[in-house]
Amino acid sequence: MTQSEASRVDLLVTVGTVITVDPDHRVIRDGAIAIDRGAIIAVGPAIELVANHEARDRIDMPDGLAMPGLVDAHGHAGHSLIRTMADDLGMWMEACQRVYLHGATPGFWKAEARLTAVEKLMAGTTTSLSMLGGAGDTIRADDPSHGNAHLQGYADVGSRAVVAVGPGAPPFPKMSTEHHGGVAKQVASRFADQLSVVESLAREWQSSSRSAVALTYPTLSMDDIGSSPDPELVAGAAEVRQLAETAELLIVQDGHRADTVEASSRLGLLGPRSLLSHSIDLSDDHIELFATSGASVAHNPSAIFSQLGRCPVPELIAAGVTVGLGSDATAPDRSADMFRHMFQLTRYHRADRRDPSLFPPGMTLQMATSGSAAALGMANEIGSIEVGKAADLIIVDTQKPHLTPFTHPVHQIVYFATGADVDTVIVEGEVVMQGRQLNTVDIDEVLAGARREQVLAFERVGIEVPMERAGMWGAVRYPEGPGTQL
Repeated sequence: MTQSEASRVDLLVTVGTVITVDPDHRVIRDGAIAIDRGAIIAVGPAIELVANHEARDRIDMPDGLAMPGLVDAHGHAGHSLIRTMADDLGMWMEACQRVYLHGATPGFWKAEARLTAVEKLMAGTTTSLSMLGGAGDTIRADDPSHGNAHLQGYADVGSRAVVAVGPGAPPFPKMSTEHHGGVAKQVASRFADQLSVVESLAREWQSSSRSAVALTYPTLSMDDIGSSPDPELVAGAAEVRQLAETAELLIVQDGHRADTVEASSRLGLLGPRSLLSHSIDLSDDHIELFATSGASVAHNPSAIFSQLGRCPVPELIAAGVTVGLGSDATAPDRSADMFRHMFQLTRYHRADRRDPSLFPPGMTLQMATSGSAAALGMANEIGSIEVGKAADLIIVDTQKPHLTPFTHPVHQIVYFATGADVDTVIVEGEVVMQGRQLNTVDIDEVLAGARREQVLAFERVGIEVPMERAGMWGAVRYPEGPGTQL
């Protein structure tokens, strides 16, 4: 083929290895990816793609490994500015309640989003879901400006983001605080007010290709709803379900364990658009509820919930349930580095079952890419390097001592690589990081903004950051235990 006959594309990437995570599980040595108008148009041997495509721009990394951008199926907005509360759960959860509802401003949410998006992007995560706060009544749903600021922060950095916002459970109103010009004003929001915030956000971001809105609703147990559920609770769940169907939104619920799955089913909140996090201590009947409803699970092996109980991921997958991998980042004791969480996934399940054959590296990588994409309802768009999908991919620099000799790509990526090995990140065809240099935001500015907004938020609610938690040294256990009952 002559140069004039070659297909002209926006970007051609050539690397030493391509892990596609496609249905055929192809691993291509000396591979290449052709990208045009934000989409992947060809994947294969570099010798063929270079001959067949004339590129406006080229990225050539002979020691690079290209793979799909990692997809984080569960996390929390705000937590990056609360993580300095360390691992005293009581202090940390109190800080969440006070800061998110009474100390946070749109500036807080945007600065935190920019910080977390940078942390994630530099570690290879190109798509993530975040609750707008903790969960339940700590979700900031009184005004759309908070959710808008969060999504704008991620957009500034260039990554994909889904933010989960929604109403609390009765009783209402819910109280929060607005801050304007140094003046604090109490706000009382009712169910309808909070649901309208979600509707406003969904309209605002419906045309965005990288930002999306999801619904959330508090996770309740069978004891909470009782044999005859509160009519207001039932009506609220029905309105959430109706909006999810009308606006085609996910319903995200955080903190599931034991009979909370049954409670959500009784309230009509389980279905193909449902994503439930943690999901520990499930019975066979609960697993069947997932399987028959089509609901998905966001598994967070590094989370405190996974220390309090077991998420039966092998059994869920065997039952046909979609399971994605989440970081539950970034507080009080975990990072947003999905490479760490992939490694933790293998150790968590192998130790629990005393079975080192559980979760081979290929399956583990699938959960962090195509599995999480499916859990977010984005399986047709992202999660693998395939023709027709969005060009969301990362390039890992394998010229590192801990990755040398590089002979078993999938094995070594899952067991030995870290987020710090990611050299290049491409989102929807845009090169947002190359040579570990971000092309979208100034990192120093992001870090300074995050520090400033944390100080302001903590001052508004009168919180002082502890320097060190008592009992950290000299004993194998904190004397007072975990600090709270989740």
